Amino acid sequence: MKKYTNKILIITAIVLVLAMVIGRTVDFQTGYRSGRIKYEKIEKDSTQVITLDDLDAYVDSVETRHGTSLQDEKSSENQPETSHQ
Repeated sequence: MKKYTNKILIITAIVLVLAMVIGRTVDFQTGYRSGRIKYEKIEKDSTQVITLDDLDAYVDSVETRHGTSLQDEKSSENQPETSHQ
């Protein structure tokens, strides 16, 4: 029985990896066909220079998508509270 344990584990791992890859592929294909996933072609120009304004706009868009950052919290929230005031 010990002789077949490693073979069984290897075959199980291969089957699990294949199932995950097939599942992701099917999910991607159905999402793309239903319109949930969209492909946007990006034209890369190696001569394009990124300015600080572009970077600030990108940071602002990322912060608005993912909520407020920790830096936006009030500084009083970071101070420890004392029980006797």
